[in-house]
Amino acid sequence: MNKLQIMATYDAPGRGPVGLTWDGRFLWNSDYVTGTLYQIDTANMQVVKTFLCPGNLSGITWDGTHLWQSLHDADYLRSINPLSNDFDDTIALVDQGWLSGLAWDGQQLWAVSQQQGKLLAINPETHQVERTLSIPVAGGGLEYYDGALWVGVPLTMAFDPVNQGFDWTSDTPQFAILQLDPQNGRELGRYAIDFLPMGLAWANGELWLSHTGGRKLHCARL
Repeated sequence: MNKLQIMATYDAPGRGPVGLTWDGRFLWNSDYVTGTLYQIDTANMQVVKTFLCPGNLSGITWDGTHLWQSLHDADYLRSINPLSNDFDDTIALVDQGWLSGLAWDGQQLWAVSQQQGKLLAINPETHQVERTLSIPVAGGGLEYYDGALWVGVPLTMAFDPVNQGFDWTSDTPQFAILQLDPQNGRELGRYAIDFLPMGLAWANGELWLSHTGGRKLHCARL
C-alpha cells in the first residue's frame, strides 16, 4: 500500500476541523466544535472570512456557486450562498445514518454514510439518492478529483447499534485513503495514513487533509 507524503502541517483555525473543500482560490474548513466555516488563504494560512452555522457540522463541498454542508446527525444537506450566508436549499437524507464527507462531481453530490458504509450519489435537482457504492464503515472525508472519488476510511470497523459507536474488528488499527471509480466503486488506489481524515480537498495538485483529533490541517502529495 502506498503512503502519502505530508509536505506541511498547520494549526487548524478552530478546535474541531472536519470538512474541507477548495473553491478555486480559497480553502474552506468546517469546524464542528465552533460551528463555523473558515475561508482560508493557503498562501499565508490566514482566515479571510468566517460563517457561523448552526448544527453539528461535518462535510463540505463547492459546486461552483454554492457551498454544500452535511450535518453529521441531522439527516440533511444544505447549500450556502457564500456572498449572503443564506441557506438556499436543503436536501433531506432520511434513514441514511450519520453523514460525514461530501463531494461534488460536476453533476451530483456524493455523501458518506458512516454507519451504513456507503457513498450516496444525490441528484441536487430532485433531491433523490440515485445510487450507492459500498465503502468501509466509519468513512470520513470525501473528495472528487481527476475523475475519481477519494475517501478516508479506517480498516476495519463495525457499528455497534447498542452503544451507538464504532468498534475495531482487527487487532491493528489502520487508516487509508481510497481512490474509487465513481461508476462502480472499483478501487483504483490505496494510500496509507496514520489517522482518519475527516476532510479532503485537492488544491493545485496537492491534497489537503483535516486531522480532527490533532486540530491540524495537512498538505500532502502522493
